Amino acid sequence: MVETDILIKDGLIVDGTGSKGFQGSILVTSGTITEISKEPIEHDAETVIDASGLVAAPGFIDVHNHGDLSILYYPRADSFVRQGITTFVGGQCGNSPGPFGEWIGLPWLLRDLYLDISPKMYGTDWLKPRDKINVRHQELYGWEIDWKTLGEFFERVEEKGLSPNFVPLVGHGDVRSLVMGPDFERYATDDEVNEMLFHIEQAMKDGCVGISVGRDYDPGIWADYDEILACAKVAARFGGIYASHSLRTGHRKPRRPGEFPPIKTKGVLEAIRIGRETGMPVQISHLNVTYDVRPESKGMTEVAIKETLRIIDEANLEGIDVSFDTIPHHLTGGISTSPWLASSLEPWVRLTGSLEQLAFALRMPDFREEIKESIWSGKNYYFNPNITPNWASSRTIVECKEENFMNKTIKAISEELEAEELNTLMEVLMVDPYTKAIRTGDDDWIKLEFYKHPKMMVGVDTFAVDETREGRRMPVSYPNQNSFNGFPRFLRRAVRETQTLTLEAAVRQITSFPARKFKLKNRGVLKHGACADIVVMNAETVKDVGTQLEPRLYPDGIEHVIINGVQVVKNSKHTGALPGKILYRE
Repeated sequence: MVETDILIKDGLIVDGTGSKGFQGSILVTSGTITEISKEPIEHDAETVIDASGLVAAPGFIDVHNHGDLSILYYPRADSFVRQGITTFVGGQCGNSPGPFGEWIGLPWLLRDLYLDISPKMYGTDWLKPRDKINVRHQELYGWEIDWKTLGEFFERVEEKGLSPNFVPLVGHGDVRSLVMGPDFERYATDDEVNEMLFHIEQAMKDGCVGISVGRDYDPGIWADYDEILACAKVAARFGGIYASHSLRTGHRKPRRPGEFPPIKTKGVLEAIRIGRETGMPVQISHLNVTYDVRPESKGMTEVAIKETLRIIDEANLEGIDVSFDTIPHHLTGGISTSPWLASSLEPWVRLTGSLEQLAFALRMPDFREEIKESIWSGKNYYFNPNITPNWASSRTIVECKEENFMNKTIKAISEELEAEELNTLMEVLMVDPYTKAIRTGDDDWIKLEFYKHPKMMVGVDTFAVDETREGRRMPVSYPNQNSFNGFPRFLRRAVRETQTLTLEAAVRQITSFPARKFKLKNRGVLKHGACADIVVMNAETVKDVGTQLEPRLYPDGIEHVIINGVQVVKNSKHTGALPGKILYRE
């Protein structure tokens, strides 16, 4: 890492506080902002960035991110830094890269590896033996997962280097897995809880800023409230933050007819209760409407949004520090995406071995009936009409050999063919197993309502990758659009196209506000003495470029990114620099 003096001159400076922007220049010396002025700065800097017509803002802080689980594989984190993310908060949803024992919980990045060593039709088990994982991991990557504590993991990251800054949380799920192993589908004993507390204390001493829980996932969904509270209290003693993927969908495993999801408000209220009983700041992950409106009605949904946000407001009025984050791409939020229509039948693609073989097998009436029976029985959580009854109208076909199917949903085609919807899906795949479809909807306005709230932050909820990343199996999966374009989309929609927020307000929501929440000293603002994390962008052109068919495209308008005083992005290209730091709890 080579630090040089950097002069950013003649730009619109939006300092992150929410104050009105002003024309000026910024001088960076030895990783720190040493001068910021409305007047020209006279300095013979080694690097000069002409910011005429551009905006200089603090680096974006992503508050809900899984980059820690991929940073050893993609230390440059191209997908993050090239969209302006200079700092990410990892260890989310109860899933951090440790502490580990003899069993390791599934990170999305290694999903194909888990299927290599233990194939399953429906989903993938949460835990696998470390020694079994490492045999295959060594073959694929040339190294082993050999650390135990998070402190040891942090050492590995610092040895390899990283481009963005990383703020660590300890995941309750991994601590629970370390203590209970594969026997986690039950309440923990008092002795087991006490052992969890020991490991959480160690993680906080290692520098974590707080604890996260994943209440919809293995193993966190099996914990009772007393266990969660006891674990949170340990983090609270160190001034930690409580980040909650609250219980909202219910267990993301087979959901049979008659099994209903939880009441979403209860999950949010559980997190607030933790804040009340521990005194901890609370961060609600990817908050959305907590009241279901059936049938769909914009008027009723508006009421549901207000009632959802009222829960946040009342908690803050009570004196509990509660904020939330939201995912910018409303239709394809989540870890990964696949444009292939056959992804709906992924278990049977695994079984048949290829898309062509799936199409052949679908010609067998009894095979089709077996698939339908499995689907209706709820064995496949990620394609379950019992959970998403409107599935047939949620995607529009955009690539298919059969012209009559183009630009139509399965629902529309089924009505034309006078056929049942699952049968129609199979008919389309028999005609062309490589059919592609995109998600459609007009509920982007809901996202804008959440953007307006002063306690809102942005989290892309994805992994650090680059444009080469894809799954190894058909139907191929790609990183989600948010991986490359989440923050540019937020700025495009919230500021330029809808004027939901001013530029200054939007920048505050993704810089100084999260910096204050996560106690990041001298970050998130442009001022004398602050750490030099800076984004230089074109506010008139910044936009998301990736599509559902090809999400791995870098955004427009993010011209330069400086992290800890080092230029990581120059003219929208990665320089290869790795100046990032782990921002330990102070």
